[in-house]
Parts: sequence; structure tokens; C-alpha cells
Amino acid sequence: MATGGGARWNPQSQRWEWAEQPPPPPRPPSYPPRPPGDGQGGRGRERSWRVPLLVALGAAVVGGCAVAGWFVLGDGEPKAPAAAPSAPGTPAPPSGTGPAASPTSSSASSTLPSVPPAYTVVRDDGGFSVAVPAGWERSHDETGSGSFYRRPGDRSALVQIFRVTESDGVGACELLRTSSQALGTRPGYQEVSLDPVPGGSCELVYEYDNQESHGRRRAIERITAAPDGRRWALLAAGPAADGTAVRANLTAAVESFRPE
Repeated sequence: MATGGGARWNPQSQRWEWAEQPPPPPRPPSYPPRPPGDGQGGRGRERSWRVPLLVALGAAVVGGCAVAGWFVLGDGEPKAPAAAPSAPGTPAPPSGTGPAASPTSSSASSTLPSVPPAYTVVRDDGGFSVAVPAGWERSHDETGSGSFYRRPGDRSALVQIFRVTESDGVGACELLRTSSQALGTRPGYQEVSLDPVPGGSCELVYEYDNQESHGRRRAIERITAAPDGRRWALLAAGPAADGTAVRANLTAAVESFRPE
């Protein structure tokens, strides 16, 4: 016979005995066990690797936007002067076939391109030589990246050259397409064309509202690869009504561009 509390009568010993109570079972954990160093289990570990990947992809996209973003869109308002480099862009030595200019302290390239009479080849301390319209000078009053050339006292037009630092795995047209999408929020922005060009290059033509160019500005941006594999962006911009001059400036820059 058993009673409550665990007591029972033992007919052999003719006495009441109390059964020994087993220890209570351990309380279940409030969360599933986690692998060492993992805060969210197996799936969390997958996310912990995936997040940096997404961040990296995001950086590539942002970098793509920066390709066009490095270009000074200009709003007609004063800009804080950028720090001047150690040496401005200077005319390159004569090539013997094109317009000549005074020599520089740097050694001349073995072959300098011939350019139309309206242009001058300059050697820039950014590591290249390029043709710009005669009389244009390196401008240091810019907020963008790279080297800018303008006619002194006139901000309506410009030529800009800068290195493209985005991964080679992102194609030139893909970079420019992303840039165009980002620029789509600018007042009056219009993509005119975006097309590949021979040699693995790509070119974006667009217009937007701009006070410096007295209403509308046309810009042509070309991404091109140097023989050593480095990629560069060359841009020419000016009043949309003078699109022929913008195209001529870009063509002269592309055909004469020589990285060093």
C-alpha cells in the first residue's frame, strides 16, 4: 500500500519506507544550442558571410555611380578651391608632326600624337599626356576627382581625366549605365546614348540643366583601357547648343591620350 509523499508499507520488513526521490530533470534551454563563434546557428553563419559579400557588391555599385559622380556637374555656385598638385599640367615637348609647346622637366614620350591646330598636347602630373583646346589650362578650383582643363575665366566647358578604380570585373558599359541611373535624379537629366566602342571601351552621352553652360550642358564620358590594363575616364562637356565642339574636344582627348 502506498500513500502520498512517497511512503509505502514493506511487508517483508514490516515497516514504512520512503522511496528516494529522483533528482528533477534539467530545465530545457531557452534557445537552441549554437555552434562556437556563431550567434545565429548554421543559417546565421551563412548570413555572416553573405553580409560582407552584399557590402562588397554595394561598394561596387556605389563605385559605379561615382564614375559619373566624379564629374563636376556644376551649378554655377562658387566652389571651395581644391588643393593644387605639386605641378600643373604643362605643354608637352614637340612631336615633330603636331603643334609644339615649351618643354617640361619630365622626359618626353617616345612618340607624341599629332593633333589639330586648335589643340595642344599637355603632360599632366596625374601620369598622362593629353590634347586640350589651345589656351586651356589646368584648373584647381574643382570639387571633382582627377584633372580638369578649362579656358581661363570661362567655366562653360571643360575636359576632365581621371583613373577608374572600380574592379575590372565590372564592365565599362555597366559602370556607365549605373552612373546614368544615379544621375537620373538630377534636374533635367537626359541620357542621350550609351554604347560600346571598339577596344573594350564604352561611351555615355548625356545632358542636364546647368548654369555654368548657360542653361543646358552636354557631357560625353568615355571609359577606355590603357595598354597596361588600367582604365581611365575621359570627359568633355560644354553648352548643349555647341555639341559639335564638345564632341571634337572628346575626340582629340581620346586620340591623344597617353598614360605614362
